[in-house]
Amino acid sequence: MMFTAMKFRQLTTVVAATALLLFSTAQAQVVTPATLTVDDNKIQAKLTLTSLIEVDLTVEFENSIGLNANNFDITAELLDPTDLTITDRLPSALTSAVSGFPVLVSISPKTDAGFGFEGLAMVELYTKAIHYTPTIPWRLFTSHDGGQFEDITVLMSSGSIRARGSTGQFSDFIILLDNRPSTTVINDKVASISTTLNDNRDKITALLETAIDSGVNDIQSALAVNDDDAALVAVDSLIALIDNASGSEIADVWRSSGDVVNVKGLLLTQLQTLRFSLRTL
Repeated sequence: MMFTAMKFRQLTTVVAATALLLFSTAQAQVVTPATLTVDDNKIQAKLTLTSLIEVDLTVEFENSIGLNANNFDITAELLDPTDLTITDRLPSALTSAVSGFPVLVSISPKTDAGFGFEGLAMVELYTKAIHYTPTIPWRLFTSHDGGQFEDITVLMSSGSIRARGSTGQFSDFIILLDNRPSTTVINDKVASISTTLNDNRDKITALLETAIDSGVNDIQSALAVNDDDAALVAVDSLIALIDNASGSEIADVWRSSGDVVNVKGLLLTQLQTLRFSLRTL
């Protein structure tokens, strides 16, 4: 459901004064974690941008190699929501930075550190700067190497707001207001799945490739007749298929050296956020 213009104006009015204060005092400086812990397959960091804006970052891996605090850089930056370096990377004019929390978090593993992981990584941003409201379509987006931001949301919840998604690679993460129609979001996510599949067919065995193609066709066919329940069943089946596939069937490793594509992680990321969108219709 679209976030109405009236509600958007109300939200803008509420946060405008705060935003002006933040931009006048923070000067968009880049900060590093005030605290950072690495434990097994988990990273936790607290980043403080102003006295009013903090963000807790959590990253969890299914299986990682070379994970330690010296192998990656984590930063957060307070941005002007109208900054062209952000707006030019948005998927639509109906998406925008959140005035009360215009924060870009970057995770940059060092290319020569030997860090890598298999499958999915879970990324969560938690902040008290804004408060969760079910009717406001705030979503977690990511962008790789300065490219377009993509919705990776799998959970939005209270406390004060907790945004969670998954990823098969790393770069920038931001919470955006996404006022696009649900059908547009869903169609874009299905198109992204097809693009990822078509770009990486040489990294998937023929048998698994055929099964994935069949699953994608099932999703598209269900959506074509507006059968969202059938589409959700098809998405769940495809997630199970790819999740159970081994590394010998589909490329499933990401390395900080950037020399391989984590196809399994990318497809699962896109399928899981598609499931979120279908469930929130």
